[in-house]
Amino acid sequence: MQQNTKNKLTLIALAVLFITPVIVAIVMNSKLIDYSPESFKNFGSFIKPPVKITDKESLKPFEEYWTVVYAHTGSCNKECMKMLDMLYRIRLTKGHKMKQVKLLVLHPQTDTLSIPEQYTSIEQQSYTSTDELGKLLSKLSSQSLGDGNGLYLLAPEGFLMMSYAKGFEPRDVIKDLGLLLRARKNNG
Repeated sequence: MQQNTKNKLTLIALAVLFITPVIVAIVMNSKLIDYSPESFKNFGSFIKPPVKITDKESLKPFEEYWTVVYAHTGSCNKECMKMLDMLYRIRLTKGHKMKQVKLLVLHPQTDTLSIPEQYTSIEQQSYTSTDELGKLLSKLSSQSLGDGNGLYLLAPEGFLMMSYAKGFEPRDVIKDLGLLLRARKNNG
């Protein structure tokens, strides 16, 4: 091969080497290809706009913690017990960070809910049906588990920010919590 041809091929190879990442970045940024890394993808649905619920005095202790909120209506049957067990296990998966996560069951005052002793980390609060919280949970239920029930994430600032629909997997909540705990740590 002649030196002149060799130089041209080297120049073309260098151009391709440096231009390819720019072209890939432009295509990715233009949303022609919808790609988001699995580690930055949320599995719950964002509540828009987020709703502050810790204005209610009894919910003030949940500020400064990520809280998994289970809104439940009716008696606590087999399905409810399964959800309580799952909530408890979700918190356990966070290991040393579980101190930053609380569990809360919200239920109407008319419903009695007895949480088994083994789930000591699950707290409960009741609300009246005329309460703003009751109306809000009833409205949000359609986005979540339905029938007045729902599973939500409460941010440390006191806002309900994410809901989970029927058929969610526990690992979805675990991954979202992990991402949020890491993001909170990195931001201060």
